[in-house]
Amino acid sequence: MPLTVQQKSVYHIIFNATMIARSISKNPNYNGTQSINKFRQSTIETIEKLAESMSKGTLTDNMITDSIEDLKKKTKVSFGQAQKPLNVILKYHYYLTYPKKRVRAIEQLLHCPIDSVVLKSLKYRATSLAKIKKKEYLKIQKMIENDSPTTKIAFDSVWDNQHLNGYSVT
Repeated sequence: MPLTVQQKSVYHIIFNATMIARSISKNPNYNGTQSINKFRQSTIETIEKLAESMSKGTLTDNMITDSIEDLKKKTKVSFGQAQKPLNVILKYHYYLTYPKKRVRAIEQLLHCPIDSVVLKSLKYRATSLAKIKKKEYLKIQKMIENDSPTTKIAFDSVWDNQHLNGYSVT
């Protein structure tokens, strides 16, 4: 089932909230607003395909990783930059699509969006998203999986809690 106009609108807002444009602007392949718009559009198109697989129960870990790689190649951003909005939007798509009944099989597949907050909580050496390649990304996801009491996306609640606490919302 295709994403609705409302879902796409919310996902564009989430894309902007990831502040990935700031990271991409430092990319030597960056070409101003045109590059950001292409990246945003390609991200939403990729989400649409992954969301369809999620709803059919055919989503796999490799599909997520391959989609990040495809997005990286198509938009000339790094693997680390491509993963962030994709994983953030997928996480919220899941929570908004299945608000009452969690689907453990999907939760087990979804990747934790990697950013400085997640890296800090892992005590991972400082690195920028622009420098994260696929091999390092998979290593970090494995660390998250080993460190999380439940799932990789649950580990990202560190960011959600920090963000909400910053606004005095709990």
